[in-house]
Amino acid sequence: MENNTLGEVFIGVKPDIGHLHIFGCLIYFHVPKEKRNKFEATRRKGMFLGYCENSKSFRIYIPNQRKVEISRHVTYDEE
Repeated sequence: MENNTLGEVFIGVKPDIGHLHIFGCLIYFHVPKEKRNKFEATRRKGMFLGYCENSKSFRIYIPNQRKVEISRHVTYDEE
């Protein structure tokens, strides 16, 4: 039980943590047509803050606007 998680001890299978991401990593998120005009980019850059509590979305901090956005359509750059 030294190097095992509780889930691994009770179930006997190592839990999948592939869906977790690094806090503060670079993230690109899609901007819908309603929130941009014809000449603006379709995606923006931000920092990954965490997961939204109310839905299956991600919380994204946009440094140049100093605000937090919530989006489901994201691409991570964890390198």
